Amino acid sequence: MIKALTSWRGIFALCIVYFHLGMQEFTQMAVIAVTFFFMVSGFLVAMHNTGYGTNIKLYYKRRLWRIFPLHWLALALLIILDLSRVHQFTYGWDLPLHIALLQSWIPNIEVYYGYSLHSWFLSSLLFCILITPPLLQWVKRVSLPVLWSVLVVAATMLIIVDLYSNNDFLNYSHVCPAIRAIDYTMGIAIFVTIERLRWREKMQHISMANASLLELATLAVLAISVAVHDLGGWSVTEKLESAPLWWIPCALIITCATVLSGHEGILGKLLTLKPLLWLGGISFEIYILQKFVNNAFNHLVAPLFGHYGILIYGFSIAIIPPLLVVTAWLVHKLFNHLHLSR
Repeated sequence: MIKALTSWRGIFALCIVYFHLGMQEFTQMAVIAVTFFFMVSGFLVAMHNTGYGTNIKLYYKRRLWRIFPLHWLALALLIILDLSRVHQFTYGWDLPLHIALLQSWIPNIEVYYGYSLHSWFLSSLLFCILITPPLLQWVKRVSLPVLWSVLVVAATMLIIVDLYSNNDFLNYSHVCPAIRAIDYTMGIAIFVTIERLRWREKMQHISMANASLLELATLAVLAISVAVHDLGGWSVTEKLESAPLWWIPCALIITCATVLSGHEGILGKLLTLKPLLWLGGISFEIYILQKFVNNAFNHLVAPLFGHYGILIYGFSIAIIPPLLVVTAWLVHKLFNHLHLSR
């Protein structure tokens, strides 16, 4: 386990939560977080070598068990909450697509976001999971120049298409499984590059001062990327924000955390603190359950405090995240127990 990456997952998950609660200050960090999660997913699956073995059936069983039960639980809770609130079933014809996590293949914003807003991520991640065994086998056989050349071509094609696309396609490119597979494959390529060039071994004797400088440089690139995007009137950055704008800072975060693992600088030491590691450990549940907890607060908890919840709605930003973290932890414990008992 690379501890700094675990903590980054928790940090980015909270950025997404605060953005969805209406805090515009977290807009770009939330967008970056999506790219990071796809890239780190590819990185981690390559690190664990789960696709290299011959037992592909076991690989799929473990990965699908990680995704579908949590997704189905969140979806069922949302539907039950909706039925209890408006006493009618509001899902449309796309319900089977959401159940099977196929909604991200439909280029219709009402479908791919749909009722369970955040499950589009799982839909795209599912595609990445399905292609992982053959993808890893291919990556294992090719050289680094070939691997990165293919990724550069794919990335260039995406950038060109994004620059000349309308808003409908740009919105869809954010969720399209085939496009998000580029991020995922980049994560795999980062791991392979680090391993083949032995970057971790070369960093074993780095001083804390130099490690701290490397970490600060990575943060500086991240900050500059956000600042560039926020420059008013530059439409190019808006067209590239689905992923291309964030490939470099996300790649640097993953690379820096990996090569300095066990030899962290000041920032890395902070990222290995137990509270951050614990938060990162439940980041997946935090992401998937956020809409349910938000709706439950708005329609079940808040109305208990004053007329239509007027006394407590103004404190939702302070109340919902802790409530979500507790809920995510409980669900995480439940599924860990079920997983161990299998």
